[in-house]
Amino acid sequence: MANLKSQLQPQIARVTSPLDYALRVIGDPWSFLIQQEAFFGVRRFGDFQRNLNIAKNTLTDRLSLLVEFSLLERKRLSDRSDIHEYRLTPRGLDTYSYALSLMKWGDDWLAGNDGPPVILSHKTCGHVLNLRATCRACKREVNAADIQIDLGNIAETVREDTAQVRISSRPELYTAGRPTSVSRTLSVIGDRWGFFVLWLALAGVTKFEHFHSILGIARTTLTVRLNHFVEQGLFDRIEYQQRPPRHDYRLSESGRAICSVLLTLHDWGLRGLSKEEETSVLHRSCGKPLHVEMICLSCGKPPLPKEVEVRQVRVVAPRTRKPNSPATSSIKSARRPGV
Repeated sequence: MANLKSQLQPQIARVTSPLDYALRVIGDPWSFLIQQEAFFGVRRFGDFQRNLNIAKNTLTDRLSLLVEFSLLERKRLSDRSDIHEYRLTPRGLDTYSYALSLMKWGDDWLAGNDGPPVILSHKTCGHVLNLRATCRACKREVNAADIQIDLGNIAETVREDTAQVRISSRPELYTAGRPTSVSRTLSVIGDRWGFFVLWLALAGVTKFEHFHSILGIARTTLTVRLNHFVEQGLFDRIEYQQRPPRHDYRLSESGRAICSVLLTLHDWGLRGLSKEEETSVLHRSCGKPLHVEMICLSCGKPPLPKEVEVRQVRVVAPRTRKPNSPATSSIKSARRPGV
């Protein structure tokens, strides 16, 4: 995909939907996998390329995009003017909750019997980092049934320009490099349309025509996304009419569990638009606007990037089955900065 920066830059100024804004900046899976590598401490082009097994022209384009939108900063080495390093900015570091939510869902639903491919340790409390998505206001755990989403003008913003972020024709490439639950989760969700279909489902949309009327995308495109989520186990397809056949598409247990991924991404978009007080998501339990915190279950504190390190990396085969229940496993020590 050539020159994403030139496609996205004029569109960002017109965006009013926080989710749409976030997806235009970090919704492309390659862009966020580069962010993931930066959280692991990767700094140089060759290391990004090797760890992700990504084409050099694609990597060049995404790095330029992330620098342009101030998620990474590019600096020459003082002793080597021909070599650059890429470091996370405060704005890039602010995507950490989203990274953790992607990792948690993948650990819970894609690990299978092998267990999670990466085990993190929370240095603040010394325990393995197990995460929970909570409401910042009331500290209760967030679940899909306790959320009210006002779709507002999302139809207008999502239709404004549909020419940017696209999924690769070979999504398995996203997991060809470093095996992480982040890459697996992004492969399951797919492209911008995948995120929006899940967001509408979280808001209570169940019927094909309702998805179609809001998104305004080609019917074949929507059919592909819905079928993909059924195959991946995120949606249950329920027939409610036989002639002609009509179906509801309802979030399954694993689909409902993905709400923290969508909500942390939405929150990041709100902060980027400086509209955090205008969130369209309500937490029914406390009646307050919902902002999600990913907290460590052991100490109850939200982990910061500098407080987390990798305890174990496990080499496992790629997953091809539907999302399943998590499995536990033993842990070995291999400490370095982590997602």
